[in-house]
Amino acid sequence: MFEIVKNVILSKSYKLEDMLNKINILWVEGSISDEEKTSLISLARDNALAENSYKSLQEQLDNLYKTFDDFKAEVNARLDTLEGKGDIEEPVEEYPPFVKPEGAHDCYNEGDKITYNEKKYICKINGCVWSPDEYPQGWKEVVEETENTEIEEV
Repeated sequence: MFEIVKNVILSKSYKLEDMLNKINILWVEGSISDEEKTSLISLARDNALAENSYKSLQEQLDNLYKTFDDFKAEVNARLDTLEGKGDIEEPVEEYPPFVKPEGAHDCYNEGDKITYNEKKYICKINGCVWSPDEYPQGWKEVVEETENTEIEEV
């Protein structure tokens, strides 16, 4: 079973998320060993192609149309409420929650920041469509430093 999965991975014709799930299933079933599982996961991550993880073109187009319609409605609503009151600036979240990209139009690029499983990450590659769990090599976890305050005894 190991060789079959390895050959599929080397063909690069797979969605990374699906392949990782299949590897875990084979491991749970006892079809592959711990070492084979580790090897296949590494191989799958190293050979994954972003375009194989995109949703279908029709789904992407439908989402684009919905996003455009939502944006247009939001702009019209703001214009109606502003009535000369000036621009309203909404705070931008520095580490927004991770959202699984649907295609090339919304993939993560080097320097993009996210929050995933209550941890902060910065993207290390361009065209990343995977979460930090699926493709850890594409993300760097941000560890915030805490101030060490000394308590003086009285």
